[in-house]
Amino acid sequence: MRITKTIKAGATGSRRFLDQWGHQLVAVRYRRDERQQRTLTTIEIIVDERPLISAAYTQQGYLARRNQEAIAIKIDIDELDLRAKVKAAGARWSYAGRLWVMRYADAVKLGLGTRIVNGGIDRCTDIDSSIVLK
Repeated sequence: MRITKTIKAGATGSRRFLDQWGHQLVAVRYRRDERQQRTLTTIEIIVDERPLISAAYTQQGYLARRNQEAIAIKIDIDELDLRAKVKAAGARWSYAGRLWVMRYADAVKLGLGTRIVNGGIDRCTDIDSSIVLK
């Protein structure tokens, strides 16, 4: 089917649909169906309306914010090589929480995703997490 004419709401030719659908009407379209030798009239209407979602709540915004988030990870005292790697990545030791505080993106990059302690950052009261963030 081929669209032969599109009429915006309120223009001549859309009045009868405007009476029926009111402010929901967006456009009226006439389509030509060559196979069955007929003309179809279709309308475009608004069926749902809601406020725009800010970038902070989109998936991309969420992932970007999460990557910058400060998290706490557990590293045993005898894992000297791993401690050196997280120090080089900018992590800080929290005496209060007995955990390392660093950015989420850096922890994942070093393969430490499984060592993240849920809620651990709340125990690290002696470290200002904004220091860790770059």
